[in-house]
Amino acid sequence: MNFEWLTLSWLMNHLHWAVGILVVGLVILFFFPILLGLQLKNDSNQVTGE
Repeated sequence: MNFEWLTLSWLMNHLHWAVGILVVGLVILFFFPILLGLQLKNDSNQVTGE
């Protein structure tokens, strides 16, 4: 793989894109356990009949 274009000056010019990608990843990683917990709670309520 050829990453000669990945230099510090390129990263500084495109820092907003790098930060945006990281923020999107953090949002996905933050909400996944919450949604999974809600689904498990709903499934357990259906099993117990509540």
